[in-house]
Amino acid sequence: MTSNSAGARFGGPRVRVRKGPDLEALSKLSGKITALEAQQKDPKRRSVFVDGEFVLGLHEETVILARLKVGQTVDGPKLVEVLGREEAKRAWDAALVYLGAAPRSRREVERKLARRYGAEVVAGVMERLIGGGWLDDAEFAAAYVRSHGAYGERRLLTDLARKGVAREVAARVVRDLLGEVDALEQARTASEARLARMTGVDRDTAQRRLSGFLARRGYGFDVISRVLAPLLADLPRAERKPRTWGRREEG
Repeated sequence: MTSNSAGARFGGPRVRVRKGPDLEALSKLSGKITALEAQQKDPKRRSVFVDGEFVLGLHEETVILARLKVGQTVDGPKLVEVLGREEAKRAWDAALVYLGAAPRSRREVERKLARRYGAEVVAGVMERLIGGGWLDDAEFAAAYVRSHGAYGERRLLTDLARKGVAREVAARVVRDLLGEVDALEQARTASEARLARMTGVDRDTAQRRLSGFLARRGYGFDVISRVLAPLLADLPRAERKPRTWGRREEG
């Protein structure tokens, strides 16, 4: 195979690299690079041919950093090393895209990368992200708490735990940020806003709806009962139909 289209037709570098080439076979290969051809689907990637045969696909940046050139003699260990750089670059780029979409915890990023990359590659990317200040679970937790001001402490701790934030980190952040917040006032404000959107409801219906609303936001029974009792006091009770006892008289 000597053409770029041939390389793409046989699975192309992108598919081969993502699935993982046969490292054992690659490590035994040796020969001369006969072509570094731009791929049709992605001109920034190069199909690497050794002795006229397609071997693997690499990003042009990897090719430059590895100083691969046509006519250069390469052996298997060299290609395996270059492939490792390629995987690390892919994982790094994927992590940045994931982080760019929304704030993430360390665990979320690690789980995302682990779906496509090996443990060693993931560990290297995580170390680089943490060392560079890209990932900080305390900052992530603080941002989450600030953006969910209507949630109570229990809901916040549950959500942060689900996102992989360590319990002690989450507890410290929630305590620090909510320490000065009056849970009763917070729940009252949220309930008033919710009640204002209800029309024609009786006290029992409002009680049921608002209790569930506050419970889903992590407020405990004591807070819920203390907030709703005065808030709903002026609402009318639901009309109850009188029960008819005994058999109905025949007319």
